[in-house]
Amino acid sequence: ARLPLDDLEAQMDALRYFKASHVLRVAASELSGRLPLMKVSDKLTWIAEVLLDQVLAVAWADLGNKYGQPARRGSGPGFAVFGYGKLGGIELGYGSDLDLVFIYDAVSGGATDGERRIDNAVFYTRLGQRMIHIMETHMPMGQLYEVDMRLRPSGDSGMLVTTLQGFRSYQKESAWTWEHQALVRARFVAGD
Repeated sequence: ARLPLDDLEAQMDALRYFKASHVLRVAASELSGRLPLMKVSDKLTWIAEVLLDQVLAVAWADLGNKYGQPARRGSGPGFAVFGYGKLGGIELGYGSDLDLVFIYDAVSGGATDGERRIDNAVFYTRLGQRMIHIMETHMPMGQLYEVDMRLRPSGDSGMLVTTLQGFRSYQKESAWTWEHQALVRARFVAGD
């Protein structure tokens, strides 16, 4: 909170320090026998959720300063992060990656309101890219998390960020059975 949101490098360092210190507490509690194994994964998942919220805030501020705010319905960012796999199932381990899906809901064909206007779809794609960059960049304290985006609609060949309507259509018309099964463990973890 003491760091300006527009100081990306300082924010990235602070996020890594926060993760390291809190994961150390969880590990110490586990090793001392004060925290049962079933609660370790809960705590590690909650740490990831807090970090995802802050990563989204930092990425949003960074892009908002460059391009302004996207045209969207209602208040809030109109952007949601869903966790699949171990994150979605509240089963993270110390070395787990994050299986994520990004979905946005904004005015179709709309654009940002800044001096350097860009299309809403471009803004939200860059938001997803920036979040991944913040988490995966190697710094002196290492990576924040490794991110796996292969569970998004159409996998690696699909868009990084999907519209709410596009996600709905994909699930109804094109998703494979295993993709429907993956939804059982999916849950909202950050954003709007």
